[in-house]
Amino acid sequence: MSVSIVTRIALLGMAAAALMVGSGAGGAYAETTKERVLREGRIVIGIHNRSPWGFRDDKTGEPTGWHPDILKAAFADLGVKNLEFQVTEFGALIPGLLAGRFDAVASGLAITPERCKQVAFGAPDLQAPDAAIVLAGNPKEIHGYADIAAHEEIIMGAGRGSVVTTNAKAAGVPESRMLLFPDIESNLSALRAGRIDTALMASPTVIGLLAGKGAEGLERAAPFDVGQAHTNFAAIAFRKEDVDLRAVYDEQLAKLKPTETFAAIMKKYGFGAPEAVPPGVTTADLCNRQP
Repeated sequence: MSVSIVTRIALLGMAAAALMVGSGAGGAYAETTKERVLREGRIVIGIHNRSPWGFRDDKTGEPTGWHPDILKAAFADLGVKNLEFQVTEFGALIPGLLAGRFDAVASGLAITPERCKQVAFGAPDLQAPDAAIVLAGNPKEIHGYADIAAHEEIIMGAGRGSVVTTNAKAAGVPESRMLLFPDIESNLSALRAGRIDTALMASPTVIGLLAGKGAEGLERAAPFDVGQAHTNFAAIAFRKEDVDLRAVYDEQLAKLKPTETFAAIMKKYGFGAPEAVPPGVTTADLCNRQP
């Protein structure tokens, strides 16, 4: 073989290698979030550290809660067993996800058309109608948004960025009679102090709070009529560019739902038929539904 041919072959090899390196640097061969999660067996999740959604167990220090437990069970047979927490306020969960602080939000986000413009939700895993916490005996006789709207002396509390504020406004409750709080403790403290007359939250949150310590003197307003408000459905949220991670999660979740493991997680947090997602409810439908 002549020197010129050898030289040309060498140059072609160098060019091919340079092309591969350049393509990798340009993103064609860049590792996706899904590939990294599966390779490392580790996923970073954002939570607002509130029961029952996503929180750190005081006794073990381990991640727990409805969505972390679902995520762990769904990904278990794929080897993703290491969940790392990033704790933030509820209203900062989506901004933190979009900023790359974590790979998913596993902390009770409800699927809404507005949020669907920002993130890619997994399949709905829990039905979460609005519920109200009141002082024992329900002294203001609050049994629905209509009661709050009709009585000018009633002030309601809610979390910043929560869906209940949208539903309350749609039912005629003016913003001037809503106090918004950064966390549940502030909301309940205001209720006990008489600054508000009822604290509005998703029903799974209310179930978890009233089953735990510190619930003395509080009760759930029953019944509580939400009027024409949509029932909320919770799901784990991913970045839109991570639809492949969302897809593999959805596949695993579909396998998990019919199992005893899923039923045991439901029971663990006090959920039953009222919180189960009815057949046929899809993320696409929830993202596209009209107000």
